[in-house]
Amino acid sequence: SVKGPAIAGRQGGRAAGALQMMGDTPLRTIELKNAEGHTATVYPFGACVSSYKAPHEVLFIRPDAKLDGSKPISGGVPHCFPQFGPGEIQQHGFARNLVWDVRDVRADEPDMQQVVMTLRDNDETMAMWPNKFEATYTVSLEEDRMDLELVVKNTDDKAWDFQAALHTYFHVTDIDKCEVTGAFKGATYLDKMQDPPKEVKETRDAVVFDKEVDSVYKGVTGEVALVNKVNDAQTTTLRNLKGWKDTVLWSPYGNDGMGYKNFACVESAAVTPETLKPGESWNAICSIIPGPSK
Repeated sequence: SVKGPAIAGRQGGRAAGALQMMGDTPLRTIELKNAEGHTATVYPFGACVSSYKAPHEVLFIRPDAKLDGSKPISGGVPHCFPQFGPGEIQQHGFARNLVWDVRDVRADEPDMQQVVMTLRDNDETMAMWPNKFEATYTVSLEEDRMDLELVVKNTDDKAWDFQAALHTYFHVTDIDKCEVTGAFKGATYLDKMQDPPKEVKETRDAVVFDKEVDSVYKGVTGEVALVNKVNDAQTTTLRNLKGWKDTVLWSPYGNDGMGYKNFACVESAAVTPETLKPGESWNAICSIIPGPSK
């Protein structure tokens, strides 16, 4: 189902009819549901998945998040594209604060398991990042997981490079009672909490959050689990199947205003820039799998 007002606004600088908000009017959302009764809420604004219930809530929206379009949504699964972190353009790029075009969705369907959204270059993006592109994002509710697929195509007549990430906020009952497992031990990571940031070798079998964390693990991908040590049913596995070569861990530990106690960010990332020649595409797929890791 589709919720939200049909009012004027902007979509990457262009009119977009029913996809819009104005002032404090709530942004439009799309509700997905599968045969198992699992649901997902998707905002065309930023192509942000804000909720995934299977049946417990897997994702987290920060208490300081703005849901009126005044800034990117702080929570769920925000995009980082075409830049990760700070750089020549705005923090984490522009894909997170433009409205994406919605395709392949009918509002009269009681249960929709998939939505496809696209973002293309326009005057606003070209002013920030002068490259022609098309990004296609597919959110699918499968029987036991949510699949997220991002395809970036170079529609320009010149080559360009980009970074991308899914800055996923995972809900936890208590950050002090969870850990992240995966191919971390022995990997080198960039510890961005040090000044200046420093490359560090990981010696732990599992990563815990007991202080502020902002760590970029280049080359760590595949299966990463956010383990709930108190309630294994609320463990979540992030399975990177294609494209995502790096993993980023982030926690504003101690920041009550952000609700630090109840989330950890485990991000699928392509931090090393990817280069596309004219007509080429880059494809990245990950699955979010709730419940004990199998």
